[in-house]
Amino acid sequence: MKKWSILILMFLLILPNSFGQKDKLFFYKIDGTINADTGKISLNFRSEFTPSKNKEITTQVKNKQFSFSGYIPAPQGIFLFFDERYMSADFIIEKGVQTITINVDSTRKVPQVTNKTMKDEYPKYSAFFRQIHVKWDSFYKKDDSLRTHYNNQMPEDLKINQTKEYNNLCDLDNRTLLRYIEKTPNSNLAFWRVIRLSAWGYEPIFDTIYDAFSEKLKNGYAGRVLNKKLIEGRQLSVGKQFPVLSCFNINKEKFSLDIFLKNKFTLVDFWYSRCGPCRAQFNHLRELYSQFNNKGFEIVGISIDKEADEKRWEETIFKEKLIWQQYLDINGKETRRLSVSVFPTNFFIDSTGKIVFKNISMEELDGFLSRTLK
Repeated sequence: MKKWSILILMFLLILPNSFGQKDKLFFYKIDGTINADTGKISLNFRSEFTPSKNKEITTQVKNKQFSFSGYIPAPQGIFLFFDERYMSADFIIEKGVQTITINVDSTRKVPQVTNKTMKDEYPKYSAFFRQIHVKWDSFYKKDDSLRTHYNNQMPEDLKINQTKEYNNLCDLDNRTLLRYIEKTPNSNLAFWRVIRLSAWGYEPIFDTIYDAFSEKLKNGYAGRVLNKKLIEGRQLSVGKQFPVLSCFNINKEKFSLDIFLKNKFTLVDFWYSRCGPCRAQFNHLRELYSQFNNKGFEIVGISIDKEADEKRWEETIFKEKLIWQQYLDINGKETRRLSVSVFPTNFFIDSTGKIVFKNISMEELDGFLSRTLK
C-alpha cells in the first residue's frame, strides 16, 4: 500500500511537466516619473497572455514619482493609464529594474523606457514602420475630414471606398510586420504587436507571422496562448464551415446550424446590449432584413451579454425591434473561445454553412444582396 502511495505521489509531481509547461518567473521593477504631482496610475497586462492573476496593478503618484514591481515569465507588452487623462501606447517591460518617463500631454504615445528592448530595438523598429505609419495618418485625416464634411452621413460609395482603403492598409501593415519578423525573429516588440492585432480577430496571415518567430518566443507562456488562439480563431476564417455554438434564444432553444440550410445567405452578428457601435447598425440591419428576408436572406444575432445583463439583453431586442433570431452566449464564453473579442463582428454565411465574408460593411452587404437576391 505504501508503494502505491509513493507511485501516485510521483505521478502527481510529474503532471505539471507532462500536461502544462512550468514557466520560471523573474522579478521586475519600474521606477517612474510623471509630470503630475498626484493621481492614480495603473499598469495593464494583456489579459490572457500572462500567468499573473493581476491583470492590472494600481499605485499612487506622489511628488511626480511612482513605482511598480512584480514577476513576469518573459518580457511583456503592457500599457499604462493615469486617471482619465492619459493612456500610453504599448511598450515592453523586462526583468530587473527599469525607469519610465511619462508626459501626460502625449497620450497614446510610447513613453521613454530604459530597458534593453526599448533603448536598443525600438528606434529601429519604429523606423522600419515609419512609411506605413505615414499612410495610416493620411488615411485617418482623410476619414475625419470626410465625416466632418458630411456630418457623419457619408455617402455609401465613399464609405465603401474608405473600407477598401482601410482593408488594404491592414494588409500592407501585416505584410510589413511579417518582413520585420523574418529579419528579427526574436523581437518582443513585434511579438506583442501580433498579440494586440489578434485581439481584433483571426487573419490567415497571422499563421505565417507566428511561424516566423523564434522557437523561444513560440514556446514561452504568451507564445503558447497565442498559438492556441490562432488555432481556435482559424475556425472562423473565410471558407470554413461556421461552427456549432452553445447558446440559447429567449425561449431557451439551442442555436442550430440548420438555419443556414433554410436560407440562401445568413448574416451572423455578434453584439451586446451596452455596445454603442453594435446598436448603431441596427437601423441598417432592419432595412436590409425588411427588403431581403423574403428573398432568402436571414440574420442571426448572438449577444455576449453578462448573466447579470440578461434582462437588459431582452429589453434591447424589443426596444430595437430586432425581429430576426437572437441568441445569448452568456458572458461571451463561446465567443472568446473562437477569439472574437471586438464588437460588432459579423460573418456572412451561404446555404451550405460556409463563411463567405467576415466583417462585411453594411454598404457592401447592401450591394451584394441587391446584386444577388433579385
